[in-house]
Amino acid sequence: MIRRSLVALAVLLACQQAAQAEGPAAEAAEWSLRLPVQQKVVFRGQVNYDKAGTGQGGMVYPAPGLVGFLAAIATHAVIVNGVREGQRSEIEIAADKVLLPYKDILDAFNYGDLADLALLPEARLPLLGPDAKPQSGLIISSAPVFYMTQDQAALILDNTVSVFKAGSDKPVYTNTVRVVSRAGDAENLVAHWQQDSGKQLRDESAALFRQSVDIVRAYALAPATAAAQRTFRYAEGKVEAMERAEPISEQCGRALVKNLRGWLLSIPLKRTRPTAPECEAPAGSQTL
Repeated sequence: MIRRSLVALAVLLACQQAAQAEGPAAEAAEWSLRLPVQQKVVFRGQVNYDKAGTGQGGMVYPAPGLVGFLAAIATHAVIVNGVREGQRSEIEIAADKVLLPYKDILDAFNYGDLADLALLPEARLPLLGPDAKPQSGLIISSAPVFYMTQDQAALILDNTVSVFKAGSDKPVYTNTVRVVSRAGDAENLVAHWQQDSGKQLRDESAALFRQSVDIVRAYALAPATAAAQRTFRYAEGKVEAMERAEPISEQCGRALVKNLRGWLLSIPLKRTRPTAPECEAPAGSQTL
């Protein structure tokens, strides 16, 4: 059985709380979230862009303000999902074939469903309606895109975000947060993702999204710091990946780092030490 879904997200919350305790604290403020709620969640097959000569995912929207950003994410899924299919490269189209067994599941999975699964009551992060205009606090405008590795063992989230103060259309923070799940070890990964009408696939996606939002809240308003860069080796599915980055924190078998593009990455580390008690998954839950 794959150790993945984080049904209660208990381990994830413990890791984030520990990271915030050691790292910079977020500004004491109310937060809320905007998503293109009615649109389908964007999923892609992971592409090896080292061979293709280009870069993957994580759009950084050039829109100057809140209205422009929301307009950009409103068209995001349409663009990525195939209206411009003829302009996509053959390698991207081929990579998306890994998702064919899950087409029916993903066609019925929209951003409102993702938020319902990810934003547990303790998150204190309401999802804003299209016409909502908070009078105080901070607003995260989010455009998440998910990738499945070609071996189907892991999911990768690139969540492009901008943070706005209520009443302002000028972002105080814009970045991409990438979260990589730990590789699973199920004998039949297709059956695993398909079981219970795709529950595992939806829960895993929600766990990654929740972690990306927690990272934004913890670090978006933190003072800029710099640390010596080093090379991190980690797994994207069952393939080893490398990233040159500044370390920010290491908790519960994961590292949070800042790469050369300024993105924040949460990546699974190799298990070389015993798991700390606070990182142990409760009975019935699973780990990223």
